[in-house]
Amino acid sequence: MPPVANPASHEPRQSWLASLLFWLFLFTAAALYATVTLSPKLLAYMVLDREYRLNQWKLVSQERQVAHLQRVIEAQTNDPAFVREQARADIGVADSDEQRIAVDPHLRLNIETGTTGLPTAHTDLPRYAVLLEFVARSHRVGNALLGAAAILVLYAFARLYVRSGVPDESKL
Repeated sequence: MPPVANPASHEPRQSWLASLLFWLFLFTAAALYATVTLSPKLLAYMVLDREYRLNQWKLVSQERQVAHLQRVIEAQTNDPAFVREQARADIGVADSDEQRIAVDPHLRLNIETGTTGLPTAHTDLPRYAVLLEFVARSHRVGNALLGAAAILVLYAFARLYVRSGVPDESKL
């Protein structure tokens, strides 16, 4: 007669697996709930952060432009040689000993605008922002995720919950 397997020897392995699945289901349900709850807030934060960074770039650009124009005003009021050169550049008159070389318009001295050519800021949202927006804007998707979380919690407690000890009937 073949030896009968002891059911108690398989119980710790099954208990460990059930406990692992129980906690995995609970953490998955918590992640689904957090996704639905936090996606609108995270999306709003990312949009506001992008706007803040764009405004910072604009502010720095305007501060540099103001500083440049202040230096031009200072030079126009205090430096007669600068005023002569500016007038000569505006009129297009050259000295007899001066040789003019034609250059492209983007290489010419442009005192009036004072553009410094700041690098453009990277303004795109992260790739996962599309998913956050989809979850945040769609009530149907949010309700489906919350329903899945509820089903996971119910299944975890109904089928996978392992009690650590059997209550002693004599103490009842």
